[in-house]
Amino acid sequence: MKKFLLALLTAATAAALLCGAAAVSTYSVGYDAPAGISTIVVQDSSAAVVLQAADTDHIHADYTYTSSYAFESSKLYDFSVAGSTLTVTKTREPNTSLTIKSTDTRACTLTLQVPRQTLASLTVSTTNDNITLDGVSAQTAALTTDNGRIEVTNFNGTSLSGTTRNGKITLSGVTSQNVAATIQNSGTLKLENISANVCNAKVQNGSITGSVVGDSSAYGFDLNFLLSGKDALQQNAGAPQKLSLATQNGDVDVEFVR
Repeated sequence: MKKFLLALLTAATAAALLCGAAAVSTYSVGYDAPAGISTIVVQDSSAAVVLQAADTDHIHADYTYTSSYAFESSKLYDFSVAGSTLTVTKTREPNTSLTIKSTDTRACTLTLQVPRQTLASLTVSTTNDNITLDGVSAQTAALTTDNGRIEVTNFNGTSLSGTTRNGKITLSGVTSQNVAATIQNSGTLKLENISANVCNAKVQNGSITGSVVGDSSAYGFDLNFLLSGKDALQQNAGAPQKLSLATQNGDVDVEFVR
């Protein structure tokens, strides 16, 4: 009987929302990690993830979500600290059983404010939304999304990799020994003022555009246009820096700047 009553109440609540009795609201939850975190791992799905440098001595996290995504006071994330590692894990998925109006939005955004110091490691994975890094530094950073954009601005570190299946990748003002950007299916890849010893950019169906800081004579080129009727172009094979650009169905327009 109790289970049946609960089901009725849940159905009544959903019906009220469908009939417009309750407007879509936005909720916000905050979390403060202890100082000394050097490794961040974010495992998410169906939410946008933003990491931005801030004038703080510890990591502060906020996640905001609409009532179409989850009801008020819902716990959507678990924050756990082990040594110097902060792990952020999604614990609740959006309420897909609730049909929303076309004017409503089902949205969730996780934002982490990170101290202006170089992290040891940063790993972010999400399924159906975007990943944004702004001014964050890390020795290694790995960003992965299935169907979303990856945007990185003013990154400094040793290794940066970004992978999406369908979406756009934009890397701007990146300084790193190794840069790798891969779009496995469809999308566009934009490099803006990239400084790297080794830069690999690959798109299945889409274009590669942008600029690389440095002199072209210092780079060994590996350009591959598989479906454009052109053979792979390799130049300056013995150069100290490497630039590899590959697309199966698209154009490449990358210039060197100083």
